[in-house]
Amino acid sequence: MIIGLYLDDFSLLNRITSKIKSKEFILRHIKEIPPNDKNISVIISKDRLHDCNLPQIQPRNLEILELRIRCAFYDCHELIAGIDPGGTNGLAVIGSNRILYQNEFENIDNLVQIIKTIDEEIGLNLIKIGTGSPPERNQIINSLQRFSNLIKLVSENHSGSRSHTAAATRIALRKEVLENPKDYEPKDGEIGWVQQESRRLSKGLVTIDKQLAHQILVGKLTMSDAIKAYTSKIKM
Repeated sequence: MIIGLYLDDFSLLNRITSKIKSKEFILRHIKEIPPNDKNISVIISKDRLHDCNLPQIQPRNLEILELRIRCAFYDCHELIAGIDPGGTNGLAVIGSNRILYQNEFENIDNLVQIIKTIDEEIGLNLIKIGTGSPPERNQIINSLQRFSNLIKLVSENHSGSRSHTAAATRIALRKEVLENPKDYEPKDGEIGWVQQESRRLSKGLVTIDKQLAHQILVGKLTMSDAIKAYTSKIKM
């Protein structure tokens, strides 16, 4: 796939070329607008090009640039996102029966921001979230409340144990969805483990109480927010 770079902003050009990693893309800097050049698959430009019949994009968030290119080339608009929740969260995006994007996120906030960006720049039809890892799953659902009408839960039974992105892809592809997850009530051992983690992450300064640990496990608080809340409480 040949990508025409119609750009005279060299700072933007350098940032774009550094973000395009996939070997499926061949980059070509062009100085003139080809009206209908079959050798060019997609044009990237700073401003919208008129009198140009080729697929084109004007990049905004470069973190999803490769996804934008594929969507323009394959004419994909309504996408399905699959999320594999856990310590490392997998994300896959499919459209027109193609895998268009895969990535892993250690930080849920970064995952949520990418989901919001994809919806703003392209559009999401469904967000399918695996039912595993209830603490992370619930935190993701709570962080995506504005998309509540798009969220469907998908059983992770028999999903295998390959990479997080492979699991997210299987979640995105599965047809069967659940209306609601089974009620999750943290066990004493899980609460105790979260308390130990709070002490480790605060470098021994605090151990959060069981109530805050419970809120972390059901996705209502992040660990950093819980540590801040407990620190403020003991200072009062």
